[in-house]
Amino acid sequence: MSTQAQVAVPDKVSRRYTSAGYGLIGLAVALGGLGLLLIDSGRTTTYRLDQTVDSSWTVGTLPVVVTLSVLAALAGIALLVLPDALLPRFGGVAIGGGAASLVIAALSWTVTPGVGFPIEFVLATTLFLSLPFIFGALSGVVAERSGVINLGIEGQFLTGAFTAALLASVSGNAYVGMLAATISGVCSTLLLAWLATRFQVNQVVTGIILNLLALGLTGFLYERLMRADGSLNQPAGVQKLGDSLGFLPDIPILGPVLFDQNVFVYVALACVFAVSFLLFRTRWGLRTRAVGEHPAAADAAGINVNRLRFWNVTVAGALSGFGGAFFTIANNVSFSKNMTAGLGFVALAVMIVGRWHPFGVLTAALLFGFSSALQRFLNTMPGNPIPTEFLGMLPYIVTLVMVAGFIGRAVAPAADGIPYTPGDK
Repeated sequence: MSTQAQVAVPDKVSRRYTSAGYGLIGLAVALGGLGLLLIDSGRTTTYRLDQTVDSSWTVGTLPVVVTLSVLAALAGIALLVLPDALLPRFGGVAIGGGAASLVIAALSWTVTPGVGFPIEFVLATTLFLSLPFIFGALSGVVAERSGVINLGIEGQFLTGAFTAALLASVSGNAYVGMLAATISGVCSTLLLAWLATRFQVNQVVTGIILNLLALGLTGFLYERLMRADGSLNQPAGVQKLGDSLGFLPDIPILGPVLFDQNVFVYVALACVFAVSFLLFRTRWGLRTRAVGEHPAAADAAGINVNRLRFWNVTVAGALSGFGGAFFTIANNVSFSKNMTAGLGFVALAVMIVGRWHPFGVLTAALLFGFSSALQRFLNTMPGNPIPTEFLGMLPYIVTLVMVAGFIGRAVAPAADGIPYTPGDK
């Protein structure tokens, strides 16, 4: 690599952090300035623990907004003055801290006085609503670490949701529906795996076609089966596990978030740890990463590249198929046409923001889950000043902002989406 190329990369990183610094300062000055002009000095904001103990804190809105705006501005200044060598280590912390300060400040201003911000409800809902993003993004990680773009997550969600509802209704057992959703996810990705490895077709086009196929097929079967016989669309649900965990759900904040959830939450967290361990601590993970980065070298080492890709894509389908059961069984609701509402594509954004790493995916999914939980709370808050239509756009706005901010910094596996013919160099 030339000296010019070596210098260009740090310069590019430095420019990004500089832009983020100016952005934080600008937003902080705007929010703090508007707060000083528009917020009544006597206005208050209440935060409360709403599910474990009856406790609340009431603070002045203006001091909170101004203080947090100052903290956000200081985080922006830190990004401008930190040496380039320290930016990769502390830059992310500064950006995260500054962004969190701005969000809390805006929330303190938005919450209707006297209503109270339900901390435990929002945090528990954040984890629950992050589940489809976790399952979908992990599916993308497994497939793309192998070099195959899984653009069919939306379709796999739909088929999983439909199959889970149908089989759970017929059997009267939610776990049968969950198993059926997993199998349907595998079946729905077999065609992608076969076409991508055997015939080396364009993976993006194939993924889009499979999404349209799933949308049409589930819609057709819904009309012919579930509309004709409503008993086929009354899936058995799963209950929260809090009652069987003794005192743990009563722990303030931590209890409702971690110990009063249903089985989907624990499966999702287990999958994050399992995929991370398998990818970075096992022979299979080493081979998978080799196939996704340099398939020719993996082939020369005796790895059957296309066979490994085929089976990895089917495993990815199992993850997203199980995630489809979230929309019906985990929520205790019936199936409806196109009920996934594009969240499969949001899961791909979560994968990018998480940089194709399971724990990065978990962090990004929680961010997107928080935006959805916030939308749900504000929609029901008395005196909500934000139009409902704008709140409906909130998760997708977060998607656009986060992907725009991470494109260029999040580097996909080198062979992602590139078909491989044995013997190629």
